[in-house]
Amino acid sequence: MSYTIQDFIEYHATLKGDEKSEAQTFLDRFFRAFGHEGATDAGAIYEHRVKKGSAKGKTGFADLVWKRPETDGKGGVLIEMKSRKEDLNKHTSQLFTYWWQLVPDRPRYAILCNFDEFWIYDFNLQVDTPVDIIQVSQLLQRQNAFRFMTKAVSKTPPIFGNNQIPVTTSAASQLGVLYGLLKDRSRKDGFDELTAQKFVLQCVLAMFAEDRGLLPEEKFLECIDSCLNGESTYDVIGGLFQEMNRKGITQAGRYKGVDYFNGGLFADIYPIELTEFELQKLRAVAIEDWSKVRPAIFGSIFESTSDDRERHARGMHFTSEGDIMKIVYPTITKYWGEKIEAANTIAELKALQLELQSYRVLDPACGSGNFLYMAYQELKQVEVDLLNKISSKQKTSQIQMGLVTPNQFYGMDINPFAVELARVTLTIARKVAIDKHRLSEPALPLDTLDRNIICQDALFTDWVKADAIIGNPPFLGGKRIRTHLGNDYIERIFAKFPDVKDSVDFCSYWFRIAHDNLNENGRAGLVGTNSIGQGKSRVASIDYIVQNGGYIHDAISTQEWSGEAAVHVSIANWSKQIPRICRLDNKIVSRINSSFQAEIDVSQAARLKSNANLCFTGVTPIGRAFVISLEQAEVWKKANPKSQEIIHPFLEGNDLVGNPYIGLKNWIIDFNDMRIEDASEYIEPFAWVRSQVKPERDLNRRQIYQRYWWQLGERRPAMREALKNLSQYFAVPQTSKWAIFLPCSSEWLPNARTRIVASEDFYILGILTSRLHRIWMEAQMSTLEDRISYTHNTCFETFPFSQSNTKNKELKPLVLYQQIRSTMQELHQYRTEQMESKQWGITKLYNEYFHEPASQLYKLHAKLDKQVMQLYGFSEDDDLLEKLLHLNQEIASKESS
Repeated sequence: MSYTIQDFIEYHATLKGDEKSEAQTFLDRFFRAFGHEGATDAGAIYEHRVKKGSAKGKTGFADLVWKRPETDGKGGVLIEMKSRKEDLNKHTSQLFTYWWQLVPDRPRYAILCNFDEFWIYDFNLQVDTPVDIIQVSQLLQRQNAFRFMTKAVSKTPPIFGNNQIPVTTSAASQLGVLYGLLKDRSRKDGFDELTAQKFVLQCVLAMFAEDRGLLPEEKFLECIDSCLNGESTYDVIGGLFQEMNRKGITQAGRYKGVDYFNGGLFADIYPIELTEFELQKLRAVAIEDWSKVRPAIFGSIFESTSDDRERHARGMHFTSEGDIMKIVYPTITKYWGEKIEAANTIAELKALQLELQSYRVLDPACGSGNFLYMAYQELKQVEVDLLNKISSKQKTSQIQMGLVTPNQFYGMDINPFAVELARVTLTIARKVAIDKHRLSEPALPLDTLDRNIICQDALFTDWVKADAIIGNPPFLGGKRIRTHLGNDYIERIFAKFPDVKDSVDFCSYWFRIAHDNLNENGRAGLVGTNSIGQGKSRVASIDYIVQNGGYIHDAISTQEWSGEAAVHVSIANWSKQIPRICRLDNKIVSRINSSFQAEIDVSQAARLKSNANLCFTGVTPIGRAFVISLEQAEVWKKANPKSQEIIHPFLEGNDLVGNPYIGLKNWIIDFNDMRIEDASEYIEPFAWVRSQVKPERDLNRRQIYQRYWWQLGERRPAMREALKNLSQYFAVPQTSKWAIFLPCSSEWLPNARTRIVASEDFYILGILTSRLHRIWMEAQMSTLEDRISYTHNTCFETFPFSQSNTKNKELKPLVLYQQIRSTMQELHQYRTEQMESKQWGITKLYNEYFHEPASQLYKLHAKLDKQVMQLYGFSEDDDLLEKLLHLNQEIASKESS
């Protein structure tokens, strides 16, 4: 006999509603009511472990998680049970945190249940409000809301009773029509566009206030109806706005009961005489349920009615609440959640109160204020959580609210209409929070935010010092900026950012300034086009952050953006503190690099014995006069040919970023380990060192440098031994942009700003030039500004060279060795010819052609990379860094056995 929904309703009435003893039985019967054999038979997991945010953090246990993979991520549910009569509003933060941490397969829906009612959430649509609240006793009549629970996957979406998106869209769209009508007739009828904007925004706040209980019931609607019956809009609606700006409560007359709102939006009244058609439009908007209008998206939808050309030029795009939370949660909510969890004494919690009261949030491209609105709601939830914890420790129900106010939030935008709209959006936020949390703090008068949210160009305005910087800067491709913004503006940008050499996406500049404005404990989260993880825009934005003490802790590498903007974006959340855990594309990773790729932690990779005594640092003279000019060297060699035995071309790091093959500019006197008696036989060079070097060495603190003043300070005997039978070696600058190894004559003595590999086999050079070595090098390297610092201990000695066994059935590895060797020789010949013919250095050659698919440089590198990948047996789908680390560990294990 099948189990029905009615059976479940009757069963539920028999329960005491105890979370610990009855929750799993309740949920099992709940699944059976929708056709399953039970919760676990359907694939659900009880007490699902959820890590709470840090590598050493506590583990939570979600009561039930059903990921339902057959829905391709469009279904599944998280359920959190509470005891009967428990106020579920207190647990929405916990539910969202569990949902957020369920990566990479977050269920579509989340439910809070206290045995008597289900609060259903779709956090991708609306974060702080359930899409439905259903009593268990109503389950039979409202089962269409639970279509995601049925055994057979429903092709029809659930029907929710509190989905506020359609209401918001309808209200914003209808109001947009009215605004368009007023804007069209503004000039001919004696008022300007700004007046139309202000009037419409005053209407917005009045309609919201009416349905949220800040105005007497239907007061605004009554005013509209009076005007439709022949009274003047100028007098009636204008009069209401004047009363809303008058201090105190109106005691009598038409506006009896109207309270004082503030001196911000209503400081100047802009009464407009509406036509009957416009009044009908306004009434259609006013009868919408404004208590269900979602400010987080209303402003953006309404703003979309502004001038299309202006919106396109400035890259205005609205953002869904789910996407906004990809910035707000890791940057603000998670940060505060961890602090509250770690605080265990009243003193620590009181200190957090003080910090919370002074905490500032800035959106430097705030648009209509949707990011600021969501940040306010989250920070208000933080306040509730903090004070609840204080209350529980003090064992009292008395808590003081009002720590967080809209005056802690700041914004900038270049669009005056967006700025006015953002002020209204954030003004509304306080009343929404008061209603949601049933707070005792006063809702009126509203905050005046004229000094908080300003109409300024963020690129040329000092930013408010904030603890969190969030937002969605304008998107505009580098090649289109000049067309849309004009030459003069572009020249101002180039003058302001002289180190950004190329045209980059417009949003890149916001990332740079945001990082420069972060304090040591500050956090930032911004959305950009996915070009910020690629090429020139990456260099200007994310590279700049990473190379200047920033660490990305949460990121989305690429996704299609919500709203009307048909773009793919990347999301970066970062701080100047080393993160304990990172999330990339909803997966936990060890590190995130500037290309938004996961980097496993290779810091524990072993230094391999097989790589020992192959890579070296060059010599350190300790005495500037050891280095001489080519002309001086020629004079001494001509005077005494024997001198050429101790005078060598001196390879310096700067030579390797240019073209060393045109001749080295400096030479060096090198007596190596000669005794002073032998060195003195080289009369002119020895006399030079005695007169020019010895006085400097006599002052050196190290006695060995004083005693052996004719010898180079650091002679590198191991390097010399490794090179003695080689005609050439491969060298790379210690610090450079590209870290390119070049073949060098063994007659060239390298200096300490070079790293050399003691080999003349172009197969080895091919591996060092390949993508695999670059990936390993970038994971291991240190950086200096925008340059790579090649460290031989970590970059080279840990790198796992292929262990292919040539005794296998095929000779494929031997063939690949030769192919790699041949391709590298071809690449070297090409590079040498190009540098000679163009009179370029290697850096300029790579700057110009490395990223150009049609270039021979690009093609030869691609050919080389393919051959190296074949040799290692790797594929493009592999996590190459993980594969290399595994190979490193495998080789190390063999070497130690």
